[in-house]
Amino acid sequence: MGDGPEARRDRTPTTRFESRSADWLSCTDALARVMGHARALPALLLPVEAARGMALARPVESPVTLPPWDNSAMDGYAVRGDSIAGASPEAPRTLRVTGALRAGEVGGVAVGAGEAVRIMTGTPVPEGADCVIRVEDTDAEREPGRVAVFSERDRGRNVRPAGQDMRAGETVVPRGTTLGAGQVGVLAACGLTSAEVHRRPVAAVLASGDEIAPAERFAEVAAGRAIPDTNGPMLAAAVEEAGGNAVRPGIARDTEESVREHLLRGAAQADLLITIGGASMGEGDLFKRVLDELGYMPDFWRARIRPGSPFGFGHLPVEGRKPVPVFGLPGNPASAFVTFHLFARPFISALAGHRHPFPPVVRARAGVAMGGPRGLAVYPRVRLRRAAGGGWITVLAGHQSSALVAPTGRADGLAVIPDGVAGIAEGEEVDVLLFGSPGRLRGEAGPGAE
Repeated sequence: MGDGPEARRDRTPTTRFESRSADWLSCTDALARVMGHARALPALLLPVEAARGMALARPVESPVTLPPWDNSAMDGYAVRGDSIAGASPEAPRTLRVTGALRAGEVGGVAVGAGEAVRIMTGTPVPEGADCVIRVEDTDAEREPGRVAVFSERDRGRNVRPAGQDMRAGETVVPRGTTLGAGQVGVLAACGLTSAEVHRRPVAAVLASGDEIAPAERFAEVAAGRAIPDTNGPMLAAAVEEAGGNAVRPGIARDTEESVREHLLRGAAQADLLITIGGASMGEGDLFKRVLDELGYMPDFWRARIRPGSPFGFGHLPVEGRKPVPVFGLPGNPASAFVTFHLFARPFISALAGHRHPFPPVVRARAGVAMGGPRGLAVYPRVRLRRAAGGGWITVLAGHQSSALVAPTGRADGLAVIPDGVAGIAEGEEVDVLLFGSPGRLRGEAGPGAE
């Protein structure tokens, strides 16, 4: 946020927030402070199609046993295993066909020694049978009413036992599970058309600065008179990916009045506030000053991380409701993105009730040396590609300047260089915090990777 004439006119004496000493928490301690305030939001009952991507508020128990009976895993013939012992192309076993069962037909047929019943996949296995012989190992055209079996490889096989899928009273989808296509299938198997899920948290994403131009003013960016509004759309999308809903109260101007108006508007409609910029100690950093005037209760300010050390977290009192958590993110795009993924993402996922709120981690080998200052945990933006012998190799997604946007768009995740480690040498193992799931990895180094 800039320091224009209006900001200078609005300048007031140093506030408690601005004069506060930096806490310089480790990333682990800072995350523990943040997550200590994360409680899943209330539940609501929604149609399954409207609940996709949300987290179950209570476990789902199966009301039935599935399959309810032993059933065939093949199209073929239900027989007794002893009846086909030793069967081969040279010495086939010929059985009498006593009936046929199709999908949906239950009971009425039994299998005795030397007998077979024609059966379809999923059909209940008739009484007396203990295996199903696949069609390709038989020939029913040699003799009417009989079938020749040329192999005993299916002896004792191809029968799916009752309850193999689920049993009545069994928990089939645990609380906190994210409802995806697979879980929707399980709910359908349980006869459910609605689900009790935690509501999505609403995050107000608030950018500020006279120099920031939204997309409709991009001509000013092209003319060199403004900076594109990158952080707002980027972090709103990140909120959605974390399981929340994003609202944008607009871009605040560089005046205390405008910042106050946008903060109050965001706090009134959201479960948490994400402010972008104004997190350092510059004279134009109005967020701190206005938050302090509004009764902001800081929990900590500054963490031992790079990029994004001037990150802050606290709560803003709101009349008639609980104080709203406030995530004070730095203004540089990489710093904002990294601190969001380290702190705000797991907080939002936990509010949304997801059982696994933290980013997934993969272990990779460093394709290049990656360094960082001792005393700070460093999180380079990296790409992952498949190693020839399996596993992952990580490379930098581009130049690591915190002011750059393009490397973030190329990155699969953040490499972790722990506090106290001078760097990761080429070939050493390194943890990578993924932006998405492992299935989303593209598996190759992209443009600008080093």
